Amino acid sequence: MKIFYKVLLLTLLISVSSCSTTHKFKKEFKDHQKESEFFKGFVLYNPETRTQIINHNGSKLFTPASNTKLYTFYSAYKTLGDSLKGLEYHKSNDTLYIKGAADPSLLYDFEDSNTIPFLKKHDGPIVLLDESLDDNRYGNGWSWEDYQYYYMPERSLFPMYGNVFTYSMKGGSIASNPSYFKKNITVLDSTDMNREFEENKFYLERLDSTSNYIPFKTSTKLAAELLSDTLKKTITVKKLSKDLNFQTLNSVAVDSVYKQMLVVSDNFIAEQLMLQVAKEVNNTYNVEDGIEYILENHLQNLPQKPVWRDGSGLSVYNLFSPEDTVHLLTKMYQEIPLKKLMDYLPVGGESGTLRSWYGGKDKPYVYAKSGTLSNTYCLSGYIITKKGTVLIFSYMNNNYNRPNSNIRREMQEQLSNIYETY
Repeated sequence: MKIFYKVLLLTLLISVSSCSTTHKFKKEFKDHQKESEFFKGFVLYNPETRTQIINHNGSKLFTPASNTKLYTFYSAYKTLGDSLKGLEYHKSNDTLYIKGAADPSLLYDFEDSNTIPFLKKHDGPIVLLDESLDDNRYGNGWSWEDYQYYYMPERSLFPMYGNVFTYSMKGGSIASNPSYFKKNITVLDSTDMNREFEENKFYLERLDSTSNYIPFKTSTKLAAELLSDTLKKTITVKKLSKDLNFQTLNSVAVDSVYKQMLVVSDNFIAEQLMLQVAKEVNNTYNVEDGIEYILENHLQNLPQKPVWRDGSGLSVYNLFSPEDTVHLLTKMYQEIPLKKLMDYLPVGGESGTLRSWYGGKDKPYVYAKSGTLSNTYCLSGYIITKKGTVLIFSYMNNNYNRPNSNIRREMQEQLSNIYETY
C-alpha cells in the first residue's frame, strides 16, 4: 500500500510540474505578444494522447521559409515510390532517344545513380529531345535578383550538377566543376558580380581562394553539351517529330535524396521533386499542379487553408500556420516508422542546419526542419523528451529586426525545458 501511495505522489508531482511549465510557457508567449515588435506562433502536441499542450497563435498564417520542404517531402513520399525517375528513353535501331524527367540526382554526388552507366553502355547515337518545363525556371514569389547565389538554381527538365557551377582560384590557376564552364570565367582584381543575368559568363576575383557555388543558366542545348563532355561522345538535340513509345529509367533510391533535401535544406532538390510529383499526378512538369493535387488528395484536412507556391520555401508568398504544420507532422508520424522518419531530419547538435543548435547534454532530442529568410526563422519537427515521450511542435517567428541567434537562443531554452519536463 505504501508503494502505491509513493507512486501516486510521484505521478501527482510530475503532473503538477508539467502543468506549471505549461502555464509558464503560455504566460511567456502572452507577455511576449504585448511587448514584442514581431510575431510568433507555437503549437506543442502529444500525438499519443491527442492533446495540444500549448497553442499560441497556432491558427495564424506565417511565412514558413524552408519549413515548406516538409510539405514537399510528404508530397514526394506519397507519390514517387521507392526510386526517382532518371529519364525516359526509346531505342530505334541503334539510336537512343532520351528526354529529361526533372531528376535532381544526375551528377550531383549521388554515386548510385543509374543514369550515366546506362548512357555509357549504349554504343550508338544518343539524341536528347528538345523539351521544356510547363513552368517558369524560377518560382512564383522568388527574389529574381538572387539568381547568382547558390541557394537559387533554376528549375529544369534535364538538370545536371545541381544546376550549379563550382569554381575557385587555387595557387594561381582555376579549379572548376564542371570543367566545361572554365572557359567562361573572367578573372578580375575585384568584382561584386558572380554571373551575368542572361548568360553563363562568370567572374572571379584574382585573390579569392574561396569556393564559389554559382547557378548556371539552363537549356536543352547546354544539357546536351554537358552530357557530351561527361560521356566523351556527341549528344545531339532534336525536336520530337513523332510519337515514340518511351520507357522509364529509374536513377536513385529516394531515401538519400529526401535526406539531402531536409538535412542541408537543399532548395534545388525540393523544386525538382515537386516537378516530379506534378508529372506523376497530373502529367505536367508544373510545381503548382503538384501542389494542387496534394492539397486536394492528401492534405485536404489541414486546419487552415495555406498559401503554397513552391517546393523549397524561397517564395515570400507561402503561408502556413503552426497548426497546419503540426497536422502534417502528425500524419508523417502515423504513416512512417519512427526510426526512418527521424533519419530523414536534421538532428539538434549533430547534423545539417541544426548542427550548432538544440543539442542535448547526453543525447539528441530535437529532430526538426528549420526555415530561414530575412526576418523569418521557423523550426518544426519532433522532440523526444527525457521520459521518451514523442512530442510534435511547430515554432514560427516572422517580422523581427534582431539577429537570428537571439531568436534561436530563446527557442533553445524553451525546447530544452520541454525536454526536461514532459
